[in-house]
Amino acid sequence: MQEAIETLICLQQVDEEIVKASAELAALPRRITELEERLQRRQKEAAAAEQKVHEEDVKRRRLESDLQDQQTRIAKFRAQTNSVKNNEQFHALQHEISFAEAEIRRIEDLEIESMERSESLDLLLTNARADAIAQAAQLEADRRQVAVLIAEKKEELAGLKKEQVSLRSAMDQEILAKYDRIASSKKTGASRATHQKCSACQMQLRPQAWNAVRGGELLTCESCGRLLYFNSRLEPQSEGGSGAVSRSA
Repeated sequence: MQEAIETLICLQQVDEEIVKASAELAALPRRITELEERLQRRQKEAAAAEQKVHEEDVKRRRLESDLQDQQTRIAKFRAQTNSVKNNEQFHALQHEISFAEAEIRRIEDLEIESMERSESLDLLLTNARADAIAQAAQLEADRRQVAVLIAEKKEELAGLKKEQVSLRSAMDQEILAKYDRIASSKKTGASRATHQKCSACQMQLRPQAWNAVRGGELLTCESCGRLLYFNSRLEPQSEGGSGAVSRSA
């Protein structure tokens, strides 16, 4: 029975390592997907910043055109003042000139604000492009690294599965069937009995069951249903061996 228990312990360890390695293997492509999504976000940020820079340039060109229109109006009104025939016409032209000059000042203020925005947007665009380039370089480096890790993890899994087949073939088929049935619903089929408890569910064992499992029997936990085994090598010195405990313990 001790040999069967040892094989069972090894099998569960290998099964757990297979689950862990499989999860790690599945996570590796997700790591690349996350980096690709991050790169796409950086590229979109750069494109958005570039669009804003373009829009600000268009707005400033429009302001420059408006400014030239107002300057043309002023020149025209000033030329007309030389041919006015009364003060009413003169004051009307002066009013138009004053209005156009105020509009020029307003446009010039808008141009200054636009240039300040463009400076900020240029910096934003430069940083966004630099981030996108850095992300692209990181993605390529990680792709190469992940490809190596995937190959290594597949090799590790292949070795574990080969060991799993060997252990299963050496197992008592009745015990193996019971282990498989329990593991299919509880993820693990066996549990170490320690300190008079099932280490999986922490349920206290009856003294008779504790004595039996310490004596080398393979029992079933009355609480969680897992196969219970005792490993004296993992117990404190006072717990080692197969000595019985009193029924009152």
